[in-house]
Amino acid sequence: MNSIKIYTCHHKPSAFLNASIIKPLHVGKANSYNDIGCIGDDTGDNISFKNPFYCELTAHYWVWKNESLSDYVGFMHYRRHLNFSSEQSFPEDNWGVVNSPVIDAEYEKQFGLTDTAIQDCISGFDLLLPKKWSVTSAGSKNNLDHYEKGEFLHIKDYLAALEVVEELYPDYKAAIQLFNNATDGYYTNMFVMHKDMFVDYSEWLFAILTNLESRISMNNYNAQEKRVIGHIAERLFNIYIIKQQQDRALKVKELQRTFVTNETFNGKLEPVFPHAAPIVISFDDNYAISGGALINSIVRHSDKNTHYDIVVLENKVSNLNKQRLLKLVSGQQNFSLRFFDVNAFTELNGVHTRAHFSASTYARLFIPQLFREYEKVIFIDSDTVVKADLATLLNVDLGTNLVAAVKDIVMEGFVKFGAMSESADGVMPAGEYLQKTLKMTNPDEYFQAGIIVFNVVLMVQEDTFSALIKTLKEKKYWFLDQDIMNKVFYGRVEFLPLEWNVYHGNGNTDDFFPNLQFATYMRFLKARKNPNMIHYAGENKPWNTDKVDFYDDFLENVINTPWEKEAYFRQLSLINSSNPAHNAGQTPVLLQTRIKKALMPFLNKYAPVGSPRRNTITKYYYKVRRSILG
Repeated sequence: MNSIKIYTCHHKPSAFLNASIIKPLHVGKANSYNDIGCIGDDTGDNISFKNPFYCELTAHYWVWKNESLSDYVGFMHYRRHLNFSSEQSFPEDNWGVVNSPVIDAEYEKQFGLTDTAIQDCISGFDLLLPKKWSVTSAGSKNNLDHYEKGEFLHIKDYLAALEVVEELYPDYKAAIQLFNNATDGYYTNMFVMHKDMFVDYSEWLFAILTNLESRISMNNYNAQEKRVIGHIAERLFNIYIIKQQQDRALKVKELQRTFVTNETFNGKLEPVFPHAAPIVISFDDNYAISGGALINSIVRHSDKNTHYDIVVLENKVSNLNKQRLLKLVSGQQNFSLRFFDVNAFTELNGVHTRAHFSASTYARLFIPQLFREYEKVIFIDSDTVVKADLATLLNVDLGTNLVAAVKDIVMEGFVKFGAMSESADGVMPAGEYLQKTLKMTNPDEYFQAGIIVFNVVLMVQEDTFSALIKTLKEKKYWFLDQDIMNKVFYGRVEFLPLEWNVYHGNGNTDDFFPNLQFATYMRFLKARKNPNMIHYAGENKPWNTDKVDFYDDFLENVINTPWEKEAYFRQLSLINSSNPAHNAGQTPVLLQTRIKKALMPFLNKYAPVGSPRRNTITKYYYKVRRSILG
């Protein structure tokens, strides 16, 4: 039986095929700081940085130069595949492709994307090609005319490539004419061919393209126009095949092409170290400064004998900030830092958000799926710093519990004071909401999601991820993903000491917390004496104002980082933009906090917390807010 390896080219997180014959490659990895769940084309002898111009050819080059080649070598795309099944008469669209909604087991079976079907399809053939597509379907006279009419193509580039071919390989002149005048061709740079032919084609192709680089220029091309080399290679491939068929008898099979209309992600991240402390953080570019402080604090309180595998679930974090974050762990041999784009989770499209929360706040729901090769994973909010070694949390015995977390003492207060919740189930007191909507018979077991140890191995066994997504899609929740986790994990939580999630107070240290149960307030005060983690929850952040508790703990983790000046400038701009009293040295706090502090004394006097009048006011407040915000 011949060995076969078909490479699929992925430039972002996407769905992977399950056949062992098929190997995904991250193309253009040299230009990306993100991990998409497969190896990249940026090791060894590579041209990965040329991907914006060469497209999937950077993967082709990498395979040619670095892989131990199988008897047959092939290439497909992350959402365009060859149909290896015996059924080759599926309905096609105007572009000659068979459209299918999603990559799943049914899709793989239907189109023969399995080891057995691929082996059977290739047996006895030298070359497998996508079925020829006629350019007349796009209103073109022939292949040359089709290139000239291309929206993002420039005929001078293609003609320059043909000049190179005729100079280097003059015996290909007739093949050039045949292809240019033909009305159809093999498009999309997909094929499976015998190893010897692949090597010969690669030598021929890249000799031409290397020479072509000195003959063309981009001339202010946009991103689509810059894909010029990839487009030209589609045509060169046809010219090469025509010449090979002229010179020898080839056993060729043409296959239908498929196109997956919906982009999904089914991949996973592999551990970097055999034994490590996996730490997951999630933030967008606005929180890069706090994410940097957190990572710096993790490094500063780490154990040199422990490995740390840090993954940032990022939402549009700039390359500059990614570079800065990577510098925080550079030179630390026991640290790895990677990034993963949360926008890969298509389940987040259209999810409920409110206030300053974005869809990326739901990212931690995907930890059991994305990190399914891990045993445990530590999640920590980005608006925190640590003062102890996070790795010690992995020693907590979870038993049959799904997570370990810290009790939410703020929610305890909401329940005690009768704070009003707002969800798909309407407006109701917090305690009633926890019992009715979240099905928590004991509301006192509500945990705060700022730091969580996930028992991933058990979650995989029980398919907890499906339960999380099902709950996500059911309705709108008050505290979004935190409520979802409390509902799904209820009764299976190992509670951590309060020292592992110490609130900075958000300006309420002396008015909210003293009114909690006395025992809780004492635990709160004790934890603040020796915190393991400080949580800057709320609108008053230490990178915006120095008038918050534990400001110095944040500052010491920003000093000597690329964000040090930014932290100072943020606070200066707040002071300068506020009123003269603030310029004289008063506390620079956010506008919503100043309004709240001004109104609260009157509200508390005439409508005390928990009173019917307070509840009525709250209900009307939510109705007015919904009419304004929708």
